Amino acid sequence: MKGFKIIISTAIIVLSLMQIPSVLATDYDVNLVDLKIIDLQILSLDDTPGYYPDNSNLLKITLNATNIKENYFLASDKLFKIWVMEPDFRKSTVENTVLEMVDNYYTSYDDELEVRYDDLPSRELFEECDYVHDSVDIGESKIFTICFDILKTWNKGPLNLDGSKKYYLVMMGNLKSTTCPNCKKILLSTQEHDQKNRFPEWVHNLEKWLKRGIISDQEYKNSIQYLTSKGIISKVGDEPHSTTSLANKNQQLKEHQDRLTFAQQTNLNVSAINFYESKFNDEVFSGITCKKQNNIVTLSGDYTNDDYFYQTVFFKLLLFDDLGNVVDLGIAKIVDVAPKDFRYFSVSVPYKDKINNCLVMIDSKFQK
Repeated sequence: MKGFKIIISTAIIVLSLMQIPSVLATDYDVNLVDLKIIDLQILSLDDTPGYYPDNSNLLKITLNATNIKENYFLASDKLFKIWVMEPDFRKSTVENTVLEMVDNYYTSYDDELEVRYDDLPSRELFEECDYVHDSVDIGESKIFTICFDILKTWNKGPLNLDGSKKYYLVMMGNLKSTTCPNCKKILLSTQEHDQKNRFPEWVHNLEKWLKRGIISDQEYKNSIQYLTSKGIISKVGDEPHSTTSLANKNQQLKEHQDRLTFAQQTNLNVSAINFYESKFNDEVFSGITCKKQNNIVTLSGDYTNDDYFYQTVFFKLLLFDDLGNVVDLGIAKIVDVAPKDFRYFSVSVPYKDKINNCLVMIDSKFQK
């Protein structure tokens, strides 16, 4: 009789467990989740010169996911894959082109990328490639970046999103899905993305005029509001530099770091440390030191953020000679900066000649 009771109890437990929904097995209705690509970058990772199979392309995709009406949606990088498609001429007709999947890629994370490309001089390329695991409530939007590591040897050269092969970002219905139909596909095209985020050249002139003092802050704001009302800019927050400049700034940073690495590798003279006067805003920067050693000028200190969350904050280092002229500059960044965050930063630039003082300033900020 006791055995009989145990069997019934076990059956009840099993049935109860079967009624508990599993997050991993949850099927999202992808039609209830809006997905937009807001930034697309292809960064070259030439890790080992002369060893071609190790060279790669890092594909960074920044997404804005909006939960329209899905009761529960967990934004995870594991939902996303890259599908590479080519026309299947055996099945295609004049009226209908049938695409066949010839390759696919999964997301990569910053820690594994740092290990895989340990010879690269900079690790900042991988900082945005974090593990994504965020719930998005109904009516809420969240921005996150996912990364894909694509070896050049697989493509017989650099990654080309606008070639004969079609690259799709695919969001699956759940974490274990590998095929459609419950999926959302977005064609990846640098031409299409650049066109969507390109502003007329005269719009970019507004920013130049503001920096030169030709127009006031209020005139700049009024111009942006007018462009918004005419539909040239989708919303006030989409100023001409807000999307395209982030990719440009990251490219500038990579080029600067290559220059800095080359200077460090070719400089064989060990010199004493010389300290220089530094200029900074007391409310933003503190503990600033500016020093020169081995023909490398490094300014470091602490930065206190304002009341907003920023995806990236770029710093600029300016070097001055005795006449007060800017003779060189450097660039660096920190990422995921919280409101009132207190963060350490460092900016370096190669420079051989004499300098008089250093100045650090905020070059640009980008919100998520």
